[in-house]
Amino acid sequence: MQPEKNPNDIVPMIRIEALHKSFGDLPVLKGVDIEVPRQQVLVIIGPSGSGKSTLLRCVNHLESPTSGKIYLDGELVNDTASGHKAFEKHLNRVRCKLGMVFQQFNLFPHMTVIENVMEAPVYVLKQEKERVRSRAEGLLEKVGLLDKAGAYPSMLSGGQQQRVAIARALAMEPKAMLFDEVTSALDPELVGDVLRVMADLARDGMTMLVVTHEMGFAEQVGDRVIFMADGVIVEDAPPKEIFSNPKEARTRQFLSDILK
Repeated sequence: MQPEKNPNDIVPMIRIEALHKSFGDLPVLKGVDIEVPRQQVLVIIGPSGSGKSTLLRCVNHLESPTSGKIYLDGELVNDTASGHKAFEKHLNRVRCKLGMVFQQFNLFPHMTVIENVMEAPVYVLKQEKERVRSRAEGLLEKVGLLDKAGAYPSMLSGGQQQRVAIARALAMEPKAMLFDEVTSALDPELVGDVLRVMADLARDGMTMLVVTHEMGFAEQVGDRVIFMADGVIVEDAPPKEIFSNPKEARTRQFLSDILK
């Protein structure tokens, strides 16, 4: 007799259905469908203006989709049927489960590193301060910056600030992490440390949706790679297939241009 399947093994962590997003008369996303299973690292690549960052911002509703549905762990994120006030409350709750790290670090300059990491769990989740401090120290150790706990952001390099931003997002104990071009503003010699932290997260089983131009990371850490262009998914395949034998001419052209 077959054991019963756990429904949590079936429901993807993130599901996007027929997602459209327009800015005025300009369509940016044109019917995107994606499923991200639990513990999968999905990397999105593509030229500038293809809709990659807009897609990520729609997932946690920093941009309101024009149409379509987005689910996190089976729960509809953009559930606007209950009215404005109820939706805002719902959205704040959902966002606590989705960590997001941007190109810019957005750390509070007047707070120390550890205060930045502790802020949201203490004041948003109302968690006990000493418990949060202990977890924050563990996260700073994880990203290699425990020795900088008492420093201010202005005293850190860009790469160090980005690693603090990752620790800050993890402090909310999210179900999934969204990374939007997190190394694009960094000097080349600082990129490696940030990518190593992300690779460690992947090994720990974090579900991740990553927009990046770092093809080495996509190939080595990604479980799947999506190539987007002109607001649609052109190709979706394991990294080995995308990078060694892309099926679509548009994918081949992009990779040829970027890997020169």
